[in-house]
Amino acid sequence: MARDALQLVYEQREKQVEQALRAYQKAQQVLFEQRSQLQNLHQYRRQYISQLTEKGSQGLSISELGKYQQFIVQIDQGITKQQQGLVKFEYDVHAHKKLWMESQVGCKAMAMLLEKKALQKAKIADRKEQQLLDEFATFQYFQKRSSI
Repeated sequence: MARDALQLVYEQREKQVEQALRAYQKAQQVLFEQRSQLQNLHQYRRQYISQLTEKGSQGLSISELGKYQQFIVQIDQGITKQQQGLVKFEYDVHAHKKLWMESQVGCKAMAMLLEKKALQKAKIADRKEQQLLDEFATFQYFQKRSSI
């Protein structure tokens, strides 16, 4: 019965490892997407500044220049927010990785315990079998001696 309970606990641990791995992979994917968004914002900012430079060389009104500058400030604010958000997403990745690694350790420990229990059970079975063989050999010996 105890072995069955241990097996159930081990199976639960395996499920926890799988869930932790999926959560870690999901966090990595989200972080990758957020970094990609940040790169896109930087690229968009460079393109917009390039546009401003090109139009500026042809002549811009003060209101047009103000609109460009205002929009660049908004892009910069978006970049700042995105960078701040990346810190949280990086923390999430590290936290999920830690949970995954800890769950792996627990699962491996449970697997070792199950293996140890199985070896103990096999030793006991081997001893019982040897005892039965010894008893059978003794019985045969005495039967041969009594029939002589």
